[in-house]
Amino acid sequence: MSFTQQRPAHAAPSRGRPAPRVTFVGVLGELMITAGVILGLFVVWQLWWTSVEADAAAETQLEEYYEQDVMTPVVREVAELNTTDPPPVPEPVGYGEMMGVLIVPTWYGKTNNTMPILEGTGLDVLDGANAGHYTETAQVGDVGNFSLAGHRRTHGNSFLYVPDLVEGDQVIVETADTWYVYEVTTHEVVSPSQVDVVAPVPGDPTAEPVDRLLTLTTCDDPVLGAYGNSTRWITHAEFVGWMDRADGMPEQIVDDPGVL
Repeated sequence: MSFTQQRPAHAAPSRGRPAPRVTFVGVLGELMITAGVILGLFVVWQLWWTSVEADAAAETQLEEYYEQDVMTPVVREVAELNTTDPPPVPEPVGYGEMMGVLIVPTWYGKTNNTMPILEGTGLDVLDGANAGHYTETAQVGDVGNFSLAGHRRTHGNSFLYVPDLVEGDQVIVETADTWYVYEVTTHEVVSPSQVDVVAPVPGDPTAEPVDRLLTLTTCDDPVLGAYGNSTRWITHAEFVGWMDRADGMPEQIVDDPGVL
């Protein structure tokens, strides 16, 4: 015989776990966590992945440049610097086209110390880990101010170490048949509106140039880089000599394996 236990009519119903209360603070906290994750991913993409992509693009561009038939083969021995004769001045190239290679010997071991130099300073040029030539400035080797821009952070960090350059450091430009050697003289920090730093005579736009100069411009903020737009770091250099590629290489880079 079996029995079925009957629930008394007056028994209270069982109670489960109370439903969680949704509060404004809780929702706000969840949103802040989500926003933090998204922001963190953006920073990783902006500071790291854009540089990975840009460096790969620059490397491909350098390889294609060196494979051109017009390139004089490199002679890996020290050549004498010509300090008396005026250097050859290459013909201008179109916007976005490559005119040569920028080499900074003191950056070797810290970052890519060789990079393409392209005509123009738009983001489509600079975002490829390139040095961009201000189109209104002198050509390399010419009298005037051969001026270049580059990102300090993001997209290759091309000019990250520009502020580390000191007086006497060399900045070298390589073209299809010539090496051009400049030496750092001074630096300054200016506002973005102070465009006379790339004038033929820096700081004096009305003066007639007599010297062959080079100017490097980049963002001053070491963390924000492309977003640190309050000031610009400017490094000036002066031309000290040149040599034919057929004769050899500048002494400072002859043992640099990164220079082809």
